[in-house]
Amino acid sequence: MSVDMSVLRDLHRMHRQVADIQSQLDRGPRQVKAMQTMVEAAKAALENNRTTIRQKKMDADRKQLQLRERESKIKDLEIKLNQAKANREYQTLKEQIAADQQANNVLSDEILETLEEIDALEQETGGYVDRLAEAEGEHKRVSDSVADRTASLSADLQRVKQELEQTETTLSGDFRTQYLRIIPSRGEDAMAEIDGQSCGGCYTILAPQQMDRLRLGTHIVCSSCGRIIYTPEDRIGRGE
Repeated sequence: MSVDMSVLRDLHRMHRQVADIQSQLDRGPRQVKAMQTMVEAAKAALENNRTTIRQKKMDADRKQLQLRERESKIKDLEIKLNQAKANREYQTLKEQIAADQQANNVLSDEILETLEEIDALEQETGGYVDRLAEAEGEHKRVSDSVADRTASLSADLQRVKQELEQTETTLSGDFRTQYLRIIPSRGEDAMAEIDGQSCGGCYTILAPQQMDRLRLGTHIVCSSCGRIIYTPEDRIGRGE
């Protein structure tokens, strides 16, 4: 059964519109998710910074406690040194005090280095806070934009689907059966405009008999890919 080419063009146009609008609707949640990922990454970076600062402060506190304990120990050893009566005892205490003082010097350097690292990390914290605020702001902007666009696109999708359904009610006979069989699974890809003498979907060269049918204004089905092929509007009445 012959179908008006203008109807086929309209059907394909509307299927493409449905696919395009649906693609835009599907893209929205992905954009929001991408922004949420950025927010989570910024939060993780800030938390990592703060955790590192806490750990280094704990490490500095632990070393400062060790330093105080060793300094107290040195004072006790100095008292014993002053009270020592034997040369051997005196020399042993003196060596122990020297070793503890050397250890304290190393510990003091480590504490200073840790405190400098803490200062540097605390200076970086502001940057992490700013990046988190920026990411959250961008997330809100994209979320609001997607919400507004979703409402508009949903209205457009409903309108096009209604137009499509109305056009589909005009179909009848074998073509309607054929159309309803392939459209649900293939959507816009179920139809193709002719491209020269080839199927516009798979680019298979069409047989002369198929070209003759198209010249007479009758749609054909590509024997290679199964698409419904129609002629473009600018080929009407050209006898091609």
